[in-house]
Amino acid sequence: MAKLVELIGITHSPPYVQRFNDPNEQNRGILRAKQAVQEMRARLAMARPDVLLCLGNDHLSQVFMNTMPAFMVVKAARVRGPWKWELEGGIPRYEASVEVPLARAIVQSGFAHGVDFAYSDEYKLDHAFCVPLHFVRPEMDLPIVPIFCNVMAPPIPPAQRFFAVGQQLRRIIEEYPQELRVGVVCTGHLSLEIGGPAGSGISAPDPEFDETAVDLIGRGDVDGMIREFTVERMMNAGNYTAGVLNFAALVGLADGQPANHAECVRSDILSVPFFAWDLERR
Repeated sequence: MAKLVELIGITHSPPYVQRFNDPNEQNRGILRAKQAVQEMRARLAMARPDVLLCLGNDHLSQVFMNTMPAFMVVKAARVRGPWKWELEGGIPRYEASVEVPLARAIVQSGFAHGVDFAYSDEYKLDHAFCVPLHFVRPEMDLPIVPIFCNVMAPPIPPAQRFFAVGQQLRRIIEEYPQELRVGVVCTGHLSLEIGGPAGSGISAPDPEFDETAVDLIGRGDVDGMIREFTVERMMNAGNYTAGVLNFAALVGLADGQPANHAECVRSDILSVPFFAWDLERR
């Protein structure tokens, strides 16, 4: 039977790729985030996964407002990225085979578990997948199963649904008959304002929300997430803060257990979340 061995939650914010590679970097938050990325990479390696389940989102690169699934499983034989304009902006390349039998099983078993997953046989990874995978598994040596989550186009599924889908993903994996060690790489963010009314760039406008969110996720406080991660509260924290909902699905995959590691790193760009559940070492 398949089993979950490690859950990792991490950022996909593009500026960190360049900042981590800058030998002259001095910002304490950036340096701590770089160190934390290496710690997450080591945790994943120690778990010895056979396949990575990757939860992330798209940035209107190929999934658009007119056909927006809530949750979609990618079952193409192979995926690669990023898009040309992202590559030109310094986003690293990533390419991997897809564990197609597992991807198909997730879609098929989803019906019995109350989740009607959309699916795609054509998918290009954007930076929401390329960046975190580059951080924690740069070797590109493991098959993956990308799962797209809608955190952009209203109506966005509520936190309760993200958590429930994560729980059912756990059940599906545990019922999968092949012996597989499954690691999870989930990416999202905390408070985030992109552009804003005056086109003011990228910022993290609500540090109080960031600290609260990391605390709730780290403790596996489902009721707290449902209470705090409302559309109104997330929009007040920043116009793209809904990316935090991906981590609610990660808590579902952990079945509401508290994380072994939960950290909010403040940098001069954004607040950076890090989460880890060492499931096999509990």
